[in-house]
Amino acid sequence: MAVNVSRFHERFTYQARAPVPALLEDLEVLSRLDARAEGQRRVLSRAGGTAAILGGALALLCRQVWAGAVDPTEGLGVISGAILITGGVGGAAFVVGIGLLVWRALLRKRDLDNRRYDLARVLLQRLQVDLAPKAPVRLKLDLRAPDEPDKHAGQGMVGEWSTEFFVDPWFSLETRLADGTFVRIRMVERFQKRKRTRTTVSFLRIQRKTKGKHKSCAVLDVSARVKPERYPGLEQLKTRATGAVRLPPRVQLSRVRLAADRLSLRARLSGEWVARAERAEALEKEDASRTATMMLLSLYQVLGYARRRAKRQAARGRLEPV
Repeated sequence: MAVNVSRFHERFTYQARAPVPALLEDLEVLSRLDARAEGQRRVLSRAGGTAAILGGALALLCRQVWAGAVDPTEGLGVISGAILITGGVGGAAFVVGIGLLVWRALLRKRDLDNRRYDLARVLLQRLQVDLAPKAPVRLKLDLRAPDEPDKHAGQGMVGEWSTEFFVDPWFSLETRLADGTFVRIRMVERFQKRKRTRTTVSFLRIQRKTKGKHKSCAVLDVSARVKPERYPGLEQLKTRATGAVRLPPRVQLSRVRLAADRLSLRARLSGEWVARAERAEALEKEDASRTATMMLLSLYQVLGYARRRAKRQAARGRLEPV
């Protein structure tokens, strides 16, 4: 598949249903677009900051020299003309620098959160070995910021903080594995923008100080849908399923659900999760791809137990005398 770049830069969302190789190619395109935006913003930051600082300083210096050395009653001499030209150049450089910084700010939406498309890439690569060669995968990514207006979920007080709540269901992956199991992996970011204002009175003066901060967490859901006749009694194994779950350090299991034809797990990660942790940071960072993989393996342990139990019950039924 081919990514429509102009359309992507309007919406910053990606949605496709295709085999894994095609999806990986699209994710590589998104990665290159992100890298280019990061490079542009880095160059604009350096150039704009340098031009604004040096140009502003030069213009201010020329103004001070003009005020102290030029007699307004005299005509415009060579020195005063040079001061005016130099000050004009400094002022122009300052304006250009501010323009470059504004341009950098306008490119902010194109500077994507690398973790989001990296997580999709890692999970696709891991699932590929369990898929038929051309099995389609449905992938949805919302690469916008978590505090977009359409993600606003309400506001209220958290302690002394006035808080805006945002819910960002940014990731969804659905596919059918080679054994017929339908798998769905979803991630939702819960984001909070907090603000508080404190008023103090000192020496007959009223001072107000406003402080703001952000807080977030990620909720990861992994579910599997199966044929009930292959796994009879699956809905009775919640205790077994809860005990079978294995998760990376610091990741919290928050929900286990079982029904006759499906089972699902939900885990909670901090807002500082990574797509794939390196060995050196494996105990410090919450690895989202490893968490999803371990959750899926835990589901398959429960399915395997249900399958073995059904076979044992069928064997005992055949051995009982009529």
